[in-house]
Amino acid sequence: MQVLVYEFWKKSSPQHAKDSFEFLLTDPNLQDYLEILFEVEELVEYFCSYCWILREEDVLKELINHKFMPSNLICKAVYYGFGKYIKTGNITPDYYFSIWAKIINSEKSLELLLSEPLVGKDVTFQLNLLSNLNAKQWEEYFESSGTTEQNTDSFLRIFEKIDSIHCKRLLYRNPNLYQYLRMLVVFDQKESVPGFLFQLESNLKTIHRWEEYANKKLKEFSPKDEREKSPSRRNVNRLADILRDGLFIADVSDRLDFIEYLMIREVIVDEQEMDIIRQFVGLSETNSNFETKFSSILYCSLDLPKTKIVGTLEGHSSKVNPTLI
Repeated sequence: MQVLVYEFWKKSSPQHAKDSFEFLLTDPNLQDYLEILFEVEELVEYFCSYCWILREEDVLKELINHKFMPSNLICKAVYYGFGKYIKTGNITPDYYFSIWAKIINSEKSLELLLSEPLVGKDVTFQLNLLSNLNAKQWEEYFESSGTTEQNTDSFLRIFEKIDSIHCKRLLYRNPNLYQYLRMLVVFDQKESVPGFLFQLESNLKTIHRWEEYANKKLKEFSPKDEREKSPSRRNVNRLADILRDGLFIADVSDRLDFIEYLMIREVIVDEQEMDIIRQFVGLSETNSNFETKFSSILYCSLDLPKTKIVGTLEGHSSKVNPTLI
């Protein structure tokens, strides 16, 4: 396979790129291939673009987390696409890094945190990677240099530099971070707790409710099975529930946080669904004329028969407590 040929990538398609990733995983010279792909400017643009396009594919996760994938090349893949996709205005830096953190496993996350200076300078990416660590890795991270107390204090000071909205959303997307922070405060036996932790208590209670909601939904369907279906064959009840329940959240900004959390948890299975639900939940101020609005948006975007949707809405209601915030 001509993975080192510019014309190959120029004329490639997502399926061809996926086949190329699978080929690389079976080749004994994987690291050599990767070094060339990331160093030759004509190749890296296409390769990194397809890394983002295929971000929901298992083959990308396997490639990124392969033992022969150097951490500096992972950084290059992440930051090469950062400016390009942020400029579109369709995604935020927080969301971009949360998607990459979902791709990178705990072992590679720790490797990046310990060995890549660029990660140490990027608070958003750093915090997203920290949320991937287990308890043992968390301890290893803080013991990596200096004393645990010094590293803990340095870590807590990061949050003093983050504005409240940014900090809030980081924790919405990474609720484990809050638990780690609480653990650190207790471990250090500090007499006072940072003020922002108290301010976020209500937000963390909200996250807990969202977590319960997502867990119940994930018992009702398989994200992998849903993702493999064409949009018209997916579970309409699942989408109807998300739209109905999202409308009980009064603040539009909180609604958008709610559906982004569901995307991260894979209750919303891909970005096509995310765009549909964001459009509806974000723009609707009340749940009046729900059937009309829902039918219009879902029918146009997912190409579902209107009769099927309206019938579903009339005969189905969410079993989840709508008090989500």
